[in-house]
Amino acid sequence: MSSFFDFFVAFVVVFVAWTSLRVRLRRLHPGAEGAALTTVLGRALALRVAVAVALNLAVGFDLEVSIFWGDSAYYDAAAWQRVQYWSGESANSGISGFQDSGYGWLNFTAGLYYVFGRNQILVQLLNTVIGTLAILVIYQLAAGLFGASVARRASQFMAFFPGMVIWSSGMYKDPAILLTIAVSMLAVTRLRERFTTLWIVAYVFAALALLTLRFYVFYFLVIATLGTFIFGQKRGFVAGLLTNGVLVVVFFATFSTVVGTTTAERQLEMMMDLQDLQRRRADLASADSGFGQELDISTPAGAVAAVPVGMAHLLFAPFPWAISGFRQALTLPETLYWYSLMPAFLVGLRIALRNRFGPALPMLVFAATLIGAYSVMQGNVGTAYRQRTQVTMFFFILMAVGLEEKQKRKAAMREAMVTAPRVGRGAEPAQGPRGWAVPGRPAQAPAPAPAAASGPASRPAAHRKVPRGPVPPRTPPRRGA
Repeated sequence: MSSFFDFFVAFVVVFVAWTSLRVRLRRLHPGAEGAALTTVLGRALALRVAVAVALNLAVGFDLEVSIFWGDSAYYDAAAWQRVQYWSGESANSGISGFQDSGYGWLNFTAGLYYVFGRNQILVQLLNTVIGTLAILVIYQLAAGLFGASVARRASQFMAFFPGMVIWSSGMYKDPAILLTIAVSMLAVTRLRERFTTLWIVAYVFAALALLTLRFYVFYFLVIATLGTFIFGQKRGFVAGLLTNGVLVVVFFATFSTVVGTTTAERQLEMMMDLQDLQRRRADLASADSGFGQELDISTPAGAVAAVPVGMAHLLFAPFPWAISGFRQALTLPETLYWYSLMPAFLVGLRIALRNRFGPALPMLVFAATLIGAYSVMQGNVGTAYRQRTQVTMFFFILMAVGLEEKQKRKAAMREAMVTAPRVGRGAEPAQGPRGWAVPGRPAQAPAPAPAAASGPASRPAAHRKVPRGPVPPRTPPRRGA
Protein backbone atom coordinates (compact mmCIF):
# COMPACT_ATOMS: atom_id res chain seq x y z
CA MET A 1 0.00 0.00 0.00
CA SER A 2 1.26 3.47 -0.83
CA SER A 3 1.94 5.99 1.93
CA PHE A 4 -0.09 9.11 2.67
CA PHE A 5 2.56 11.26 0.96
CA ASP A 6 2.41 9.03 -2.12
CA PHE A 7 -1.37 9.50 -2.26
CA PHE A 8 -0.96 13.27 -1.90
CA VAL A 9 1.56 13.49 -4.75
CA ALA A 10 -0.57 11.26 -6.97
CA PHE A 11 -3.74 13.28 -6.44
CA VAL A 12 -1.91 16.56 -7.09
CA VAL A 13 -0.61 15.22 -10.40
CA VAL A 14 -4.05 13.94 -11.42
CA PHE A 15 -5.72 17.23 -10.42
CA VAL A 16 -3.30 19.22 -12.58
CA ALA A 17 -3.79 16.84 -15.50
CA TRP A 18 -7.60 16.96 -15.25
CA THR A 19 -7.65 20.76 -14.96
CA SER A 20 -5.52 21.11 -18.08
CA LEU A 21 -7.75 18.65 -19.92
CA ARG A 22 -10.91 20.55 -18.97
CA VAL A 23 -9.47 23.84 -20.24
CA ARG A 24 -8.54 22.17 -23.51
CA LEU A 25 -11.99 20.62 -23.84
CA ARG A 26 -13.71 23.98 -23.46
CA ARG A 27 -11.68 25.33 -26.35
CA LEU A 28 -12.19 22.32 -28.61
CA HIS A 29 -15.87 21.73 -27.82
CA PRO A 30 -17.67 24.88 -26.67
CA GLY A 31 -21.34 24.80 -25.84
CA ALA A 32 -23.64 22.03 -24.68
CA GLU A 33 -21.77 19.27 -26.52
CA GLY A 34 -18.53 20.15 -24.80
CA ALA A 35 -20.23 20.33 -21.41
CA ALA A 36 -21.76 16.88 -21.89
CA LEU A 37 -18.43 15.42 -22.98
CA THR A 38 -16.67 16.98 -19.99
CA THR A 39 -19.25 15.43 -17.68
CA VAL A 40 -18.72 11.95 -19.16
CA LEU A 41 -14.94 12.24 -18.94
CA GLY A 42 -15.09 13.60 -15.39
CA ARG A 43 -17.29 10.74 -14.22
CA ALA A 44 -15.13 8.19 -16.02
CA LEU A 45 -11.99 9.55 -14.36
CA ALA A 46 -13.64 9.65 -10.93
CA LEU A 47 -14.80 6.04 -11.29
CA ARG A 48 -11.34 4.87 -12.30
CA VAL A 49 -9.67 6.78 -9.49
CA ALA A 50 -12.05 5.25 -6.95
CA VAL A 51 -11.33 1.73 -8.21
CA ALA A 52 -7.57 2.41 -8.26
CA VAL A 53 -7.59 3.67 -4.66
CA ALA A 54 -9.68 0.71 -3.47
CA LEU A 55 -7.37 -1.69 -5.27
CA ASN A 56 -4.24 -0.10 -3.79
CA LEU A 57 -5.64 -0.19 -0.26
CA ALA A 58 -6.77 -3.79 -0.67
CA VAL A 59 -3.31 -4.86 -1.79
CA GLY A 60 -1.77 -3.01 1.15
CA PHE A 61 -3.99 -4.83 3.62
CA ASP A 62 -3.17 -8.20 1.98
CA LEU A 63 -6.73 -8.79 0.86
CA GLU A 64 -7.38 -11.42 -1.78
CA VAL A 65 -7.36 -9.12 -4.81
CA SER A 66 -4.69 -10.84 -6.89
CA ILE A 67 -7.35 -11.53 -9.51
CA PHE A 68 -7.53 -7.76 -10.10
CA TRP A 69 -3.93 -6.80 -9.37
CA GLY A 70 -2.48 -9.46 -11.68
CA ASP A 71 0.51 -8.28 -13.72
CA SER A 72 0.67 -5.02 -11.75
CA ALA A 73 2.91 -6.74 -9.19
CA TYR A 74 5.15 -7.94 -12.00
CA TYR A 75 5.58 -4.45 -13.48
CA ASP A 76 6.10 -2.96 -10.02
CA ALA A 77 8.91 -5.36 -9.13
CA ALA A 78 10.62 -5.11 -12.53
CA ALA A 79 10.45 -1.29 -12.55
CA TRP A 80 11.93 -1.03 -9.06
CA GLN A 81 14.69 -3.43 -10.06
CA ARG A 82 15.46 -1.18 -13.02
CA VAL A 83 15.68 1.86 -10.74
CA GLN A 84 18.20 0.05 -8.57
CA TYR A 85 20.18 -0.77 -11.70
CA TRP A 86 20.19 2.87 -12.76
CA SER A 87 21.31 3.87 -9.27
CA GLY A 88 24.19 1.38 -9.31
CA GLU A 89 22.74 -0.68 -6.46
CA SER A 90 22.19 -3.80 -8.56
CA ALA A 91 23.74 -5.47 -11.58
CA ASN A 92 20.34 -6.78 -12.68
CA SER A 93 18.86 -4.38 -15.25
CA GLY A 94 15.33 -5.67 -14.74
CA ILE A 95 14.80 -5.70 -18.50
CA SER A 96 14.70 -9.49 -18.79
CA GLY A 97 11.48 -10.48 -20.53
CA PHE A 98 10.91 -6.96 -21.89
CA GLN A 99 13.45 -6.79 -24.72
CA ASP A 100 10.87 -6.93 -27.51
CA SER A 101 7.54 -6.07 -25.89
CA GLY A 102 6.63 -3.96 -22.90
CA TYR A 103 9.98 -2.22 -22.38
CA GLY A 104 8.34 1.16 -23.01
CA TRP A 105 5.92 0.72 -20.12
CA LEU A 106 8.67 -0.69 -17.93
CA ASN A 107 10.89 2.34 -18.51
CA PHE A 108 7.95 4.71 -18.03
CA THR A 109 7.14 3.16 -14.65
CA ALA A 110 10.80 3.02 -13.65
CA GLY A 111 11.22 6.69 -14.57
CA LEU A 112 8.35 7.66 -12.27
CA TYR A 113 9.83 5.54 -9.49
CA TYR A 114 13.21 7.17 -10.01
CA VAL A 115 11.75 10.66 -9.55
CA PHE A 116 8.95 10.06 -7.01
CA GLY A 117 10.05 6.87 -5.31
CA ARG A 118 8.21 3.56 -5.43
CA ASN A 119 4.83 5.26 -5.73
CA GLN A 120 2.38 2.64 -7.00
CA ILE A 121 -0.71 4.83 -6.63
CA LEU A 122 0.90 7.50 -8.82
CA VAL A 123 1.30 5.00 -11.66
CA GLN A 124 -2.26 3.80 -11.13
CA LEU A 125 -3.75 7.29 -11.21
CA LEU A 126 -1.73 8.26 -14.25
CA ASN A 127 -3.16 5.15 -15.85
CA THR A 128 -6.66 6.43 -15.08
CA VAL A 129 -5.77 9.68 -16.88
CA ILE A 130 -4.43 7.72 -19.86
CA GLY A 131 -7.63 5.68 -19.98
CA THR A 132 -9.70 8.86 -19.87
CA LEU A 133 -7.68 10.35 -22.74
CA ALA A 134 -8.43 7.22 -24.77
CA ILE A 135 -12.15 7.95 -24.29
CA LEU A 136 -11.66 11.45 -25.68
CA VAL A 137 -9.76 10.18 -28.72
CA ILE A 138 -12.44 7.58 -29.48
CA TYR A 139 -15.04 10.37 -29.24
CA GLN A 140 -13.07 12.42 -31.79
CA LEU A 141 -12.67 9.43 -34.09
CA ALA A 142 -16.34 8.45 -33.95
CA ALA A 143 -17.49 12.05 -34.44
CA GLY A 144 -15.34 12.41 -37.56
CA LEU A 145 -16.63 9.15 -39.04
CA PHE A 146 -20.30 9.06 -38.04
CA GLY A 147 -21.30 12.25 -36.22
CA ALA A 148 -21.64 13.60 -32.69
CA SER A 149 -24.57 11.41 -31.60
CA VAL A 150 -22.63 8.22 -32.37
CA ALA A 151 -19.56 9.68 -30.66
CA ARG A 152 -21.54 10.30 -27.46
CA ARG A 153 -22.67 6.68 -27.29
CA ALA A 154 -19.22 5.30 -28.07
CA SER A 155 -17.60 7.48 -25.40
CA GLN A 156 -20.12 6.30 -22.82
CA PHE A 157 -19.34 2.68 -23.65
CA MET A 158 -15.63 3.42 -23.25
CA ALA A 159 -16.20 5.30 -20.01
CA PHE A 160 -18.30 2.80 -18.09
CA PHE A 161 -17.74 -0.70 -19.49
CA PRO A 162 -16.36 -2.73 -16.55
CA GLY A 163 -13.43 -4.18 -18.48
CA MET A 164 -12.28 -0.73 -19.55
CA VAL A 165 -12.49 0.52 -15.96
CA ILE A 166 -10.58 -2.40 -14.43
CA TRP A 167 -7.67 -2.33 -16.87
CA SER A 168 -7.36 1.45 -16.42
CA SER A 169 -7.13 1.24 -12.63
CA GLY A 170 -4.08 -0.97 -12.10
CA MET A 171 -0.48 -0.75 -13.29
CA TYR A 172 -1.19 -2.43 -16.62
CA LYS A 173 0.11 -1.21 -19.97
CA ASP A 174 -3.28 -1.78 -21.61
CA PRO A 175 -4.55 1.84 -21.32
CA ALA A 176 -1.40 3.09 -23.03
CA ILE A 177 -1.86 0.50 -25.80
CA LEU A 178 -5.46 1.62 -26.34
CA LEU A 179 -4.45 5.28 -26.42
CA THR A 180 -1.66 4.79 -28.95
CA ILE A 181 -3.88 2.71 -31.24
CA ALA A 182 -6.71 5.27 -31.03
CA VAL A 183 -4.39 8.23 -31.69
CA SER A 184 -2.92 6.47 -34.72
CA MET A 185 -6.38 5.84 -36.17
CA LEU A 186 -7.48 9.42 -35.48
CA ALA A 187 -4.34 10.78 -37.13
CA VAL A 188 -4.93 8.72 -40.27
CA THR A 189 -8.54 9.90 -40.59
CA ARG A 190 -7.47 13.53 -40.15
CA LEU A 191 -4.66 13.17 -42.67
CA ARG A 192 -7.22 11.97 -45.21
CA GLU A 193 -8.99 15.30 -44.88
CA ARG A 194 -5.98 17.57 -44.56
CA PHE A 195 -2.29 16.73 -44.73
CA THR A 196 -0.64 18.55 -41.83
CA THR A 197 2.65 18.22 -39.97
CA LEU A 198 0.86 17.97 -36.62
CA TRP A 199 -0.99 14.78 -37.53
CA ILE A 200 2.07 13.26 -39.19
CA VAL A 201 4.01 13.72 -35.96
CA ALA A 202 1.06 12.38 -33.93
CA TYR A 203 0.84 9.26 -36.09
CA VAL A 204 4.57 8.51 -36.06
CA PHE A 205 4.92 9.13 -32.32
CA ALA A 206 1.86 7.04 -31.39
CA ALA A 207 2.85 4.14 -33.65
CA LEU A 208 6.43 4.02 -32.35
CA ALA A 209 5.18 4.24 -28.76
CA LEU A 210 2.95 1.24 -29.49
CA LEU A 211 6.02 -0.63 -30.73
CA THR A 212 7.57 -0.34 -27.26
CA LEU A 213 4.38 -1.63 -25.63
CA ARG A 214 3.35 -4.59 -27.82
CA PHE A 215 5.41 -4.94 -30.97
CA TYR A 216 3.20 -7.30 -32.98
CA VAL A 217 0.18 -4.99 -32.61
CA PHE A 218 2.40 -2.25 -34.05
CA TYR A 219 2.93 -4.19 -37.29
CA PHE A 220 -0.79 -4.89 -37.69
CA LEU A 221 -1.47 -1.20 -37.13
CA VAL A 222 1.05 -0.12 -39.77
CA ILE A 223 -0.38 -2.55 -42.32
CA ALA A 224 -3.95 -1.39 -41.63
CA THR A 225 -3.21 2.34 -41.70
CA LEU A 226 -0.53 2.84 -44.33
CA GLY A 227 -1.87 0.03 -46.50
CA THR A 228 -5.35 1.54 -46.74
CA PHE A 229 -4.52 5.24 -46.46
CA ILE A 230 -4.91 5.92 -50.15
CA PHE A 231 -8.53 4.72 -50.27
CA GLY A 232 -11.27 7.28 -49.68
CA GLN A 233 -9.06 10.32 -50.17
CA LYS A 234 -10.92 13.62 -50.47
CA ARG A 235 -8.13 15.16 -52.54
CA GLY A 236 -8.28 12.71 -55.42
CA PHE A 237 -6.25 9.65 -56.34
CA VAL A 238 -3.04 11.41 -57.42
CA ALA A 239 -2.92 13.75 -54.44
CA GLY A 240 -3.75 10.85 -52.14
CA LEU A 241 -0.96 8.75 -53.66
CA LEU A 242 1.58 11.53 -53.14
CA THR A 243 0.37 12.09 -49.60
CA ASN A 244 0.62 8.40 -48.83
CA GLY A 245 4.13 8.31 -50.25
CA VAL A 246 5.27 11.19 -48.06
CA LEU A 247 3.77 9.58 -44.96
CA VAL A 248 5.39 6.21 -45.71
CA VAL A 249 8.81 7.76 -46.30
CA VAL A 250 8.66 9.85 -43.11
CA PHE A 251 7.44 6.93 -41.04
CA PHE A 252 9.98 4.35 -42.20
CA ALA A 253 12.84 6.84 -42.02
CA THR A 254 11.97 7.50 -38.39
CA PHE A 255 11.41 3.79 -37.73
CA SER A 256 14.80 2.83 -39.15
CA THR A 257 16.53 5.49 -37.07
CA VAL A 258 14.82 4.71 -33.77
CA VAL A 259 14.36 0.94 -33.98
CA GLY A 260 16.74 -0.35 -36.61
CA THR A 261 16.31 -3.02 -39.25
CA THR A 262 17.94 -5.74 -37.12
CA THR A 263 15.32 -5.44 -34.40
CA ALA A 264 12.52 -5.34 -36.95
CA GLU A 265 13.79 -8.49 -38.67
CA ARG A 266 14.01 -10.34 -35.35
CA GLN A 267 10.50 -9.31 -34.38
CA LEU A 268 9.05 -10.32 -37.72
CA GLU A 269 10.75 -13.71 -37.46
CA MET A 270 9.18 -14.19 -34.04
CA MET A 271 5.76 -13.38 -35.47
CA MET A 272 6.16 -15.85 -38.35
CA ASP A 273 7.71 -18.68 -36.33
CA LEU A 274 4.77 -21.07 -35.93
CA GLN A 275 6.78 -23.44 -33.74
CA ASP A 276 7.45 -20.66 -31.23
CA LEU A 277 3.81 -19.52 -31.39
CA GLN A 278 2.71 -23.10 -30.69
CA ARG A 279 4.90 -23.27 -27.57
CA ARG A 280 3.47 -19.99 -26.28
CA ARG A 281 -0.09 -21.00 -27.02
CA ALA A 282 0.36 -24.40 -25.36
CA ASP A 283 1.65 -22.65 -22.23
CA LEU A 284 -1.46 -20.45 -22.11
CA ALA A 285 -3.79 -23.37 -22.78
CA SER A 286 -2.27 -25.42 -19.94
CA ALA A 287 -3.73 -23.07 -17.30
CA ASP A 288 -7.06 -23.71 -15.56
CA SER A 289 -8.80 -21.22 -17.84
CA GLY A 290 -7.12 -22.56 -20.98
CA PHE A 291 -8.96 -23.82 -24.04
CA GLY A 292 -8.14 -25.70 -27.23
CA GLN A 293 -5.40 -27.84 -25.72
CA GLU A 294 -5.75 -30.23 -28.64
CA LEU A 295 -5.03 -27.56 -31.26
CA ASP A 296 -1.65 -27.43 -32.96
CA ILE A 297 -0.72 -24.22 -34.80
CA SER A 298 2.82 -25.30 -35.71
CA THR A 299 1.69 -25.74 -39.32
CA PRO A 300 -0.23 -23.35 -41.60
CA ALA A 301 -3.15 -25.78 -41.81
CA GLY A 302 -3.26 -26.10 -38.03
CA ALA A 303 -3.14 -22.33 -37.61
CA VAL A 304 -6.10 -21.90 -39.96
CA ALA A 305 -8.03 -24.65 -38.16
CA ALA A 306 -7.52 -22.84 -34.83
CA VAL A 307 -9.12 -19.60 -36.05
CA PRO A 308 -12.83 -20.45 -35.46
CA VAL A 309 -12.24 -21.71 -31.91
CA GLY A 310 -9.91 -18.86 -31.04
CA MET A 311 -12.19 -16.21 -32.53
CA ALA A 312 -15.21 -17.48 -30.62
CA HIS A 313 -13.31 -17.30 -27.33
CA LEU A 314 -11.72 -13.95 -28.16
CA LEU A 315 -15.02 -12.23 -28.92
CA PHE A 316 -17.46 -14.01 -26.61
CA ALA A 317 -15.62 -15.69 -23.72
CA PRO A 318 -16.14 -16.30 -20.89
CA PHE A 319 -19.24 -18.16 -21.99
CA PRO A 320 -22.08 -17.96 -19.43
CA TRP A 321 -22.60 -21.75 -19.49
CA ALA A 322 -18.89 -22.46 -18.90
CA ILE A 323 -18.05 -19.98 -16.15
CA SER A 324 -15.66 -21.31 -13.54
CA GLY A 325 -14.24 -19.31 -10.67
CA PHE A 326 -15.07 -16.03 -9.00
CA ARG A 327 -13.30 -13.80 -11.51
CA GLN A 328 -15.21 -15.18 -14.49
CA ALA A 329 -18.48 -14.94 -12.55
CA LEU A 330 -17.89 -11.22 -12.08
CA THR A 331 -17.81 -10.73 -15.84
CA LEU A 332 -21.21 -12.37 -16.41
CA PRO A 333 -23.32 -9.13 -16.46
CA GLU A 334 -20.84 -7.45 -18.78
CA THR A 335 -20.74 -10.51 -21.04
CA LEU A 336 -24.52 -10.69 -21.34
CA TYR A 337 -24.73 -6.99 -22.14
CA TRP A 338 -21.94 -7.45 -24.71
CA TYR A 339 -24.00 -10.20 -26.35
CA SER A 340 -27.07 -7.95 -26.46
CA LEU A 341 -25.10 -5.31 -28.40
CA MET A 342 -24.06 -7.68 -31.18
CA PRO A 343 -27.14 -7.03 -33.39
CA ALA A 344 -26.38 -3.31 -33.21
CA PHE A 345 -22.77 -4.08 -34.12
CA LEU A 346 -23.84 -5.94 -37.25
CA VAL A 347 -26.10 -3.06 -38.30
CA GLY A 348 -23.29 -0.58 -37.69
CA LEU A 349 -20.83 -2.70 -39.66
CA ARG A 350 -23.23 -2.83 -42.61
CA ILE A 351 -23.68 0.95 -42.55
CA ALA A 352 -19.91 1.52 -42.31
CA LEU A 353 -19.25 -0.75 -45.28
CA ARG A 354 -22.02 0.83 -47.34
CA ASN A 355 -21.77 4.52 -46.49
CA ARG A 356 -18.32 5.15 -44.92
CA PHE A 357 -16.16 2.47 -46.48
CA GLY A 358 -13.11 4.60 -47.33
CA PRO A 359 -12.77 6.58 -44.08
CA ALA A 360 -13.57 3.55 -41.88
CA LEU A 361 -11.36 1.12 -43.80
CA PRO A 362 -8.19 1.47 -41.64
CA MET A 363 -10.20 0.81 -38.48
CA LEU A 364 -11.96 -2.20 -39.99
CA VAL A 365 -8.79 -3.72 -41.45
CA PHE A 366 -6.89 -3.31 -38.19
CA ALA A 367 -9.67 -4.91 -36.15
CA ALA A 368 -9.99 -7.80 -38.60
CA THR A 369 -6.26 -8.54 -38.78
CA LEU A 370 -5.77 -8.32 -35.01
CA ILE A 371 -8.76 -10.57 -34.36
CA GLY A 372 -7.38 -13.10 -36.82
CA ALA A 373 -3.93 -13.04 -35.22
CA TYR A 374 -5.25 -13.35 -31.67
CA SER A 375 -7.55 -16.17 -32.77
CA VAL A 376 -4.48 -18.18 -33.69
CA MET A 377 -2.28 -17.17 -30.75
CA GLN A 378 -4.71 -17.21 -27.84
CA GLY A 379 -5.31 -20.27 -25.67
CA ASN A 380 -6.51 -18.73 -22.41
CA VAL A 381 -9.90 -17.21 -21.56
CA GLY A 382 -8.51 -14.58 -19.18
CA THR A 383 -5.87 -13.36 -21.61
CA ALA A 384 -8.38 -13.30 -24.46
CA TYR A 385 -10.82 -11.25 -22.36
CA ARG A 386 -8.08 -8.75 -21.56
CA GLN A 387 -6.67 -8.40 -25.06
CA ARG A 388 -10.14 -8.10 -26.56
CA THR A 389 -10.15 -4.49 -25.34
CA GLN A 390 -7.76 -3.59 -28.17
CA VAL A 391 -10.59 -4.07 -30.68
CA THR A 392 -13.50 -3.47 -28.30
CA MET A 393 -13.21 0.30 -28.64
CA PHE A 394 -13.83 0.03 -32.39
CA PHE A 395 -16.71 -2.34 -31.77
CA PHE A 396 -18.17 0.34 -29.50
CA ILE A 397 -18.20 2.79 -32.41
CA LEU A 398 -20.03 0.37 -34.69
CA MET A 399 -22.44 -0.60 -31.91
CA ALA A 400 -23.21 3.07 -31.39
CA VAL A 401 -23.90 3.41 -35.14
CA GLY A 402 -26.34 0.50 -34.98
CA LEU A 403 -28.14 1.87 -31.93
CA GLU A 404 -28.45 5.30 -33.55
CA GLU A 405 -29.92 3.72 -36.67
CA LYS A 406 -32.44 1.84 -34.57
CA GLN A 407 -33.42 5.04 -32.76
CA LYS A 408 -33.84 6.89 -36.06
CA ARG A 409 -36.16 4.19 -37.37
CA LYS A 410 -38.29 4.34 -34.24
CA ALA A 411 -38.45 8.13 -34.45
CA ALA A 412 -39.47 7.97 -38.11
CA MET A 413 -42.22 5.49 -37.30
CA ARG A 414 -43.56 7.64 -34.46
CA GLU A 415 -43.51 10.75 -36.64
CA ALA A 416 -45.36 8.92 -39.40
CA MET A 417 -48.04 7.80 -36.97
CA VAL A 418 -48.47 11.33 -35.61
CA THR A 419 -48.55 13.13 -38.95
CA ALA A 420 -50.63 10.54 -40.84
CA PRO A 421 -54.26 11.62 -41.55
CA ARG A 422 -56.94 10.09 -39.40
CA VAL A 423 -58.99 7.38 -41.02
CA GLY A 424 -62.39 8.73 -41.92
CA ARG A 425 -65.49 7.16 -43.38
CA GLY A 426 -64.77 5.57 -46.71
CA ALA A 427 -61.07 6.47 -46.48
CA GLU A 428 -58.15 4.11 -46.89
CA PRO A 429 -56.15 3.17 -43.81
CA ALA A 430 -53.32 5.55 -42.93
CA GLN A 431 -49.96 4.58 -44.43
CA GLY A 432 -46.72 4.15 -42.49
CA PRO A 433 -43.28 5.29 -43.66
CA ARG A 434 -42.88 2.26 -45.95
CA GLY A 435 -46.44 2.01 -47.17
CA TRP A 436 -47.64 -0.28 -44.39
CA ALA A 437 -50.97 0.38 -42.75
CA VAL A 438 -50.56 2.06 -39.38
CA PRO A 439 -51.55 -0.38 -36.62
CA GLY A 440 -54.70 0.47 -34.74
CA ARG A 441 -56.33 2.34 -37.61
CA PRO A 442 -58.33 -0.19 -39.62
CA ALA A 443 -60.32 0.94 -42.61
CA GLN A 444 -63.98 1.53 -41.93
CA ALA A 445 -66.79 0.68 -44.28
CA PRO A 446 -68.51 3.72 -45.77
CA ALA A 447 -71.71 4.68 -44.01
CA PRO A 448 -74.96 4.13 -45.96
CA ALA A 449 -76.37 7.15 -47.70
CA PRO A 450 -79.31 8.83 -45.88
CA ALA A 451 -82.79 8.09 -47.16
CA ALA A 452 -84.15 10.52 -49.73
CA ALA A 453 -86.57 13.05 -48.26
CA SER A 454 -89.69 14.42 -50.00
CA GLY A 455 -91.01 17.92 -50.13
CA PRO A 456 -89.40 21.29 -50.70
CA ALA A 457 -86.58 20.64 -48.19
CA SER A 458 -85.28 17.87 -50.44
CA ARG A 459 -84.83 20.16 -53.44
CA PRO A 460 -81.51 21.84 -54.15
CA ALA A 461 -81.19 25.37 -52.80
CA ALA A 462 -80.83 26.79 -56.30
CA HIS A 463 -84.29 25.49 -57.32
CA ARG A 464 -86.22 26.46 -54.21
CA LYS A 465 -88.77 29.29 -54.44
CA VAL A 466 -88.00 32.09 -52.03
CA PRO A 467 -91.14 33.96 -50.88
CA ARG A 468 -91.06 37.69 -51.58
CA GLY A 469 -92.85 40.35 -49.52
CA PRO A 470 -93.65 44.04 -50.26
CA VAL A 471 -90.63 46.15 -51.12
CA PRO A 472 -90.21 49.15 -48.74
CA PRO A 473 -90.11 52.64 -50.37
CA ARG A 474 -86.73 54.18 -50.94
CA THR A 475 -86.00 57.23 -48.79
CA PRO A 476 -84.28 60.08 -50.69
CA PRO A 477 -81.06 61.44 -49.14
CA ARG A 478 -81.21 64.73 -47.19
CA ARG A 479 -79.83 67.85 -48.66
CA GLY A 480 -76.67 69.16 -47.04
CA ALA A 481 -75.85 65.85 -45.48
